[in-house]
Amino acid sequence: MGTTDIALARGRNRELRVATLALIVERPGHGYELTNRLNRRLGPTWQIEPKLMYSILDDFTRANLVVAVDEANPDRPRQMRIVYHATERAAATLQRWMRTEVEFGPVRPDVIARVASASPDDAEELLRVLDVYESELLRLLEANEHDGDPPVRSWRGLLRAVARSHTDSYLQAEFQWVVLARRRIREFVAAGRC
Repeated sequence: MGTTDIALARGRNRELRVATLALIVERPGHGYELTNRLNRRLGPTWQIEPKLMYSILDDFTRANLVVAVDEANPDRPRQMRIVYHATERAAATLQRWMRTEVEFGPVRPDVIARVASASPDDAEELLRVLDVYESELLRLLEANEHDGDPPVRSWRGLLRAVARSHTDSYLQAEFQWVVLARRRIREFVAAGRC
């Protein structure tokens, strides 16, 4: 595994690393701008914090995937900012990654571990956790809808729409699961089987 592959494989955020590198290959950007572009592209379930973005950018710089260049800030002419530009190795690394096998990892939301670990005495708390999870799912669904479904006019626009439809389908399925899980738990408790 080469240095560039290690920069992508490091940590639990491989998907964010690859998506970030793709953004830089597409168009250079500074850390805050790249964070915003990534959040818009991946949707509300992938919100990345600037601190993580800068860690990824530091790894990419060390791996010679990007070059950090001080450039004038058009919003503040007397201030410089660091803009990250892709190197030739970046595009080659993305192409190599695109041809690798898809890695399937299990979905492990915290709420599933709580459901699997709860005792009968935890029934009320478990119902509360499901209510909180449902509220968060509704918030994410609304955020995903808020971005709208603009007409597709470009390849990037098409891919963004496809990614957003995945997010919507995933969130809808999780929401349906919460409704069913809560109903089954309440019926079990009401029947006095705890």
